[in-house]
Amino acid sequence: MKLMELLQDVLLLSPIPNPNEDIQGLSEDSRTVGKNFIFFARKGNKTSGHQFIDEAFQKGAAVVLTEEKSVEKNRIQVQSILEAQSLIASKFYKNPSQHMTVIGITGTNGKTTITYMLESIAKEMGWRVGVIGTINYRLPQEDPSQTEILPSPNTTPNILELQKIFSLMKNRGVDLVVMEVSSHALYLNRVSGIEFDGAIFTNLTQDHLDFHKDLENYFASKAKLFLTMNRKKKGFPGAFNKFSIINIEDSFGKRLLSLSTVPALSYGIQCEADFTAEAVLLASTGSQFKTKFHKTFFDVTVPFLGRHNVYNALAAIGASIQLGIPNSVILRGLKNLNSVPGRLEPINCGQNFTVLVDYAHTEDALKNVLQSLRPLANKRILTLFGCGGDRDKLKRPLMGMTATALSDWVILTSDNPRSEDPQKILQDIEAGIKRKKKKNYSIIADRITAIEKILMMAKELDIVLIAGKGHETVQIFKDKCIHHDDREIVRKILCTP
Repeated sequence: MKLMELLQDVLLLSPIPNPNEDIQGLSEDSRTVGKNFIFFARKGNKTSGHQFIDEAFQKGAAVVLTEEKSVEKNRIQVQSILEAQSLIASKFYKNPSQHMTVIGITGTNGKTTITYMLESIAKEMGWRVGVIGTINYRLPQEDPSQTEILPSPNTTPNILELQKIFSLMKNRGVDLVVMEVSSHALYLNRVSGIEFDGAIFTNLTQDHLDFHKDLENYFASKAKLFLTMNRKKKGFPGAFNKFSIINIEDSFGKRLLSLSTVPALSYGIQCEADFTAEAVLLASTGSQFKTKFHKTFFDVTVPFLGRHNVYNALAAIGASIQLGIPNSVILRGLKNLNSVPGRLEPINCGQNFTVLVDYAHTEDALKNVLQSLRPLANKRILTLFGCGGDRDKLKRPLMGMTATALSDWVILTSDNPRSEDPQKILQDIEAGIKRKKKKNYSIIADRITAIEKILMMAKELDIVLIAGKGHETVQIFKDKCIHHDDREIVRKILCTP
């Protein structure tokens, strides 16, 4: 595509040096630049793309876009790099989201599980499905039984990578894209140019305040997904009308109902909503309940334990009905669902106690998991967790209070310390525990040692919850990043003869 054509909607502050240049690719990472690429010299939190302009040209970049004024050859000044990326990527990849049905899911907790639920339901319908989320990005191969799995450095990729993935999905005949949309992505306009057909809001609890500063700013970022959808219909599958599905039992969800630019439907358990759950039965093998919609009831079985997964299932059911999927298909899709990696994932090596690995890394998520486990516990609940460095510090004492209040014993340990001192993070968590004068805890900074200790403590019929990292396979320190998978460590300890 010609450079002039790609730039015609971008607000330019300098002339185009080679308007007829054929552009072959887009990148904001100099390591991935190829011949005749546009390189976007975007300023990041820690580094700036301007540091890598020379490298980009050496690798064949045709032109560099920058917000800085320059008289050097092949550099074009634009008013906004993020806006330019959105407009150019959408045009370069020929607006792929317009050719598929796209559902965005946002909220503090539950996003990943809902993507897996919707993926299973859509596949039961016979649709080709693409998924973009925290654990990985998944898209179908030519053989519909095969799935290509791409690594997920961010819950929501930057707009250049996102449009590239959408283009791949379109070319492979994807009908439905289900994607997690993070608050960071919304704030930074990473999904600008993506045409959503449906949006789901799960909840909003304390997290990411290191970035957003307060809950109102956090909510404002989440709300952008619902404020920017247009009502224009588009084709198959479903999506007869654009829609939003909102958790009415969340106080921020109630506010969203009146803000959504497309028709909004609500879900909940404890209050009147469009999609409700009654006769909820929670067991160690999963959950059963009756869903009510338009005075019609149908029985639902989900192989995930916990009340929070009933809410997740209601969100998936609501979206599926809006997509025109029959109830019978929805029920089969939920019932046949495989486990979600690192979400209350059981590790069974024949031991006489239960071990569960979960991603819970907020106070609300930890509370939901522990409250779900308490009725199932025949004996004790032993919990291990830590908090990430360079992240919201205010949640640390809250998580300490919640863990010790709802567990019989807690081991505090490291999560991803990043640039922070692990001991300082542990002190922040401990401050909340001391405030409540609880003594049912110990501190072991080394995570592997802590896991060994809690497994040694476990007795018959106890439940051991290893929380915080879930599916993650690395541990990040100030000066290194090492391989670390809680699930592998548990299996090595329990399954090795």
